[in-house]
Amino acid sequence: MRRIRQKAVLALGFFRYMKEPLTRDSAIDAVKRRIDHRENNFLDLAKTLIYDSAHSPYRKLLLWAGCDYPDLEGSIRVKGLEKTLESLRDAGVFLTLEEFKSKTPICRRGLFIETGEGDFDNPYLMGRSIRGATSGSRSKGTRVLYDWNFFAEEAANEMLLYDVHGVSEIPSAFWLPGPPSISGIHNFLVQLKFRRPPLKWFSHLPGNAESRAAMEYLVWSCRIFGVSPSRPEFTEIKDAERVARWMEGARKENGRCVVKTFASSAVHIVQAALEHGIDISGGLIFTGGEPLTEQRYRYMQSAGVHAVPRYVATETGLIGAGCPNGDSPDAMHIYIDRLALIQRDRAVSNDAQTVPAFLFSTLSCNTGKIMLNAELGDFGRIHIRSCDCLLGQTGMKVHVSEVRSFDKLTGEGMTLVGSVLDEVIGELVEKAGGRPDDYQFWESEDGHGLARLTIAVSPKIQGLDETQFAEKILDKLRQKGAGAQIASQFWRQANTLRVVRAQPEMSKGFKMLPIIQQPGS
Repeated sequence: MRRIRQKAVLALGFFRYMKEPLTRDSAIDAVKRRIDHRENNFLDLAKTLIYDSAHSPYRKLLLWAGCDYPDLEGSIRVKGLEKTLESLRDAGVFLTLEEFKSKTPICRRGLFIETGEGDFDNPYLMGRSIRGATSGSRSKGTRVLYDWNFFAEEAANEMLLYDVHGVSEIPSAFWLPGPPSISGIHNFLVQLKFRRPPLKWFSHLPGNAESRAAMEYLVWSCRIFGVSPSRPEFTEIKDAERVARWMEGARKENGRCVVKTFASSAVHIVQAALEHGIDISGGLIFTGGEPLTEQRYRYMQSAGVHAVPRYVATETGLIGAGCPNGDSPDAMHIYIDRLALIQRDRAVSNDAQTVPAFLFSTLSCNTGKIMLNAELGDFGRIHIRSCDCLLGQTGMKVHVSEVRSFDKLTGEGMTLVGSVLDEVIGELVEKAGGRPDDYQFWESEDGHGLARLTIAVSPKIQGLDETQFAEKILDKLRQKGAGAQIASQFWRQANTLRVVRAQPEMSKGFKMLPIIQQPGS
């Protein structure tokens, strides 16, 4: 009975959501309004979801730091939002990734907080929200709640992204997992708000009976509003040629086309096009879920495809997206109408190596996960500058680039940030004739408990000697700073690093993650 009531509430929410379609003007107005009122929006969230919630870990952390609500409000009125967040960070009010994921308790001097999975959830969304979860690629997935008002906020961001890249009116497709995965349906519902569902939906997942029934109900419900969306069609990674063929057909018929998918799936599309002589030039691919690295970007360019990054996390939804005036392929505007972003130097190795980790704070009471200076596991560069593109004209002046995960690789007590090794191996694989996703890091332990780091290199790369390749990696590492130089010496002595010929593994969320636990370990 409870499930029936919940489905009825969700159905009612969907009809209200669809009743008023988003237009370009209303999207611009919504984003500008949220930017103009972002300090007040944050204070509303802090009062309603933190200070008025006795069980909130953030409340306990703030009060421990001597910051009650009047203090917070006064600081923001005087110093502004970001400066206040930086002061809170310096006072110990932040969450590491491990604390936010409830893997470790929150420990500060004189403070100890045990947290559970739901402690960072928005309590007002219970019973009327859509549930999703992170893919849990290296750990148990994190539950996230989504509200219709939250989708509407994201829709304004996404509509402006399509407009700024000139693809609002051209044929579009998804290659994203359909239900029960959240990634595809999330994007689908967001685009329904501005009446631009994909003409074709290729899905990495076949779905199950329950998810197919729910999707069928959704498709028929859309027709009440004059929208006839496509249903997800099961398309495995090995069938990337199907997506490339669609792009070729759409390009011939309309001159251009756009596909939204993961960065690694985009590489598979381009590979299929190049191998089968399929012309997808002029196409645009919105990539997400994984970094748009320089190697991936160049590889897509080789087929005449323009790649635009989208910065997305299950916990926050849309974070940012590519700027047409960016000075690098992965330069992105941050959606500061819904998020605030600062940085914290985070130690990632034994030799005091640090990275500028991103700390996110949510600004909307419609958010599923409440974040106050919380890490998501990424670091990168932040730039504050004006921009004359449409996103910049709304007031989005915070840009990021070189966004990477600070996942660490450890062996013989030596720790490296994964992106350092990724840069070295990516360059060597490219020189050997490989693609951007033809390698992966596998972590494991041997029978004696010693850490082993395996580089899995695709068997498709011809003429590669595993031993010599490992030596080249270690030689290159010596040029990457003191920490990498020391690690390379230790790893050479202990024979920590080995190269095997094996196809990289996809995650449960159909992403090509750079670092995974060795399959079968």
